[in-house]
This record gives sequence, C-alpha cells and structure tokens, in this order.
Amino acid sequence: MSWSWVLYVLILFGSNILGSVGGFGAGMISIPFLTQLFDAKLVIMASTVTCILNFYIAVENWKWIQWKKLWKIVVLMCIGLPFGVWILKILPVEILKFLLGIFMVLLGGYGLCKMKNRRLEEKKIALPVLYAGLILAGVIQGAISSGGSLVLLYAQQELPEKKSLRSTLALLWSAVSVIAVLQYWYAGTLTSQVFFMAGIGAPAVLAGIFAGSMLCRKLSQRTFQYIIYLLILAAGLMNCVGFLAG
Repeated sequence: MSWSWVLYVLILFGSNILGSVGGFGAGMISIPFLTQLFDAKLVIMASTVTCILNFYIAVENWKWIQWKKLWKIVVLMCIGLPFGVWILKILPVEILKFLLGIFMVLLGGYGLCKMKNRRLEEKKIALPVLYAGLILAGVIQGAISSGGSLVLLYAQQELPEKKSLRSTLALLWSAVSVIAVLQYWYAGTLTSQVFFMAGIGAPAVLAGIFAGSMLCRKLSQRTFQYIIYLLILAAGLMNCVGFLAG
C-alpha cells in the first residue's frame, strides 16, 4: 500500500473521531486533505458512501432522536440534493469548496463569539432563514459532501441538547448519503473506483466513529458546543487555504 493510502486511512480515522463527537463534520475535515491526495470527485463520492456508517451513532443513541425535526431537515435537504449533484458535474469542485470555506469561517467565528456574548447567545434566527439554509445544505451536500455547517445552523437552535443533536444528525447523514449515492448512480458518476476507495476507508471510519463516541461521553455540553464551532472554523480555513495554495 502506498503512502497516499496510508495517509488516506489516517485522515479518515482522525476526522471521524472529531465528526463523531459532534455528529457531523468528518467530511468537512477530511475532504480538504484527501483532495490533495486523490481525484476530488472520487474522494467526495467515496466520502458520501462511507458517511452511511454514521448510522452506528444513531443506533447507539436511538431514544434521543428528534423525529419531527429530522424529517423536516431531510425533506428540505432533499429539495436541494439534485441541484448539488448537477452542479458537481458542471462546476469545478475547488471553487465550490472555497465559497463554502468562507461561509464556514464566518459561521464558526460567529458561533465562538456568540458563546462569549449573552445577547448573541439568546438571539434567535428566523425559521424561514433556517429552512432556506437547509435547502442550500442539500445543494452543498450533493455537490461536495459538506452540507453540515448549514444544517448545524438549524440544529444548534432547534436541537440544543448534546445527545439529541448527535443522534439526530447522525441518522440524517446516513439517510442523506444513501439518497446522494442513489443520485450519483442515476447520474452515471458512481464507479467501481468509488466503492474500492470507500471499502478501504470503511474500517478507519468505523474505528473513528467508535473512538469519538467514547470521547463524547466525557464532554460537558458547553465544551461540546465549543468543539463544534471550532470544527467549522478549522474546516472553513482549510478549504480557503487549500484553494489559495492551489
């Protein structure tokens, strides 16, 4: 196995530890690195396939899933998913990642500032704005497998409790990934190379998810929130730096 594949496995393991803690974010963290090693579209589709494994987190915390809010997120994201799959076929991945990176830096910075400012922390975002964000999250998920930051904008307000947020989002990513994989297949972009890459990465993804779940049990609610916003900020910076460096 070449060093590229060794790095691939290690990156997936580390990113899924962090992603498992927050119930999202493994793709946002890993993709900026993995696209430096392999073809970007191949990495994105393989990442979507392995994202189905987040079902483990959902099963582990099944009683905490908020079903009504989950269905609302799924329906609105599914409106955007086909547009994202179409965009992936016609636009450069690098530009999409850069634009998303800018938004993630702003969102992560805002979240960290909000936790230091009581007025910001108590301020609510209007539901129509959150719903529009979920549709856009579906577009981004279909295009570059990184719609988690916009979903979080909704989840942080509507699912503030740690266990509910993790379990609901984990089941969400499993369901959305299944739908996205079916749409990749329909669009003719799903190949044996995608499944080969996903198969190599699956054990590392499962190991990372398991380790992250163990770590999450030891975190306080506030530390959990800090980690989520730091993940968004870091992933956004990596997207931007990767684009500028390229």
